[in-house]
Amino acid sequence: LAPPPPAPPVQAPVGGFAARIEAKGAVVLDDLVFDSGAATLGTAESASLEALADYLSTRPETRIALVGHTDNDGSLAGNIALSQRRAAAVRQRLIAEYGVAPAQLSAEGAGWLAPRTANLTPEGREQNRRVEAVLASTPR
Repeated sequence: LAPPPPAPPVQAPVGGFAARIEAKGAVVLDDLVFDSGAATLGTAESASLEALADYLSTRPETRIALVGHTDNDGSLAGNIALSQRRAAAVRQRLIAEYGVAPAQLSAEGAGWLAPRTANLTPEGREQNRRVEAVLASTPR
């Protein structure tokens, strides 16, 4: 008897990502981590980036705005610039490592204007430091 074939690797289902972004218009890329005041994206693999790249590879006419967010530490102008750099770091990773077409992605910054939760605790501030994929356009 031949041994059974190996199990396929566990991946975030593209269908789940597609359903979420198409129903809500945006998905938080929850597995990305940014330190306070930093725009550097770690080198760890990201299921959310892989799911977004897979989604875009099957929808070449779709455009996504990557929108960076920050906690409320510092000035609004400084945080808008930081959040844009965070979104740009995610955009660059998607292009360089996942092969997403540059024309499918833009990078924007919202600073601390759209918190997910209160900035009163370290955990709340961490949740607010994020990048969201916003569905900007789809083929009609």
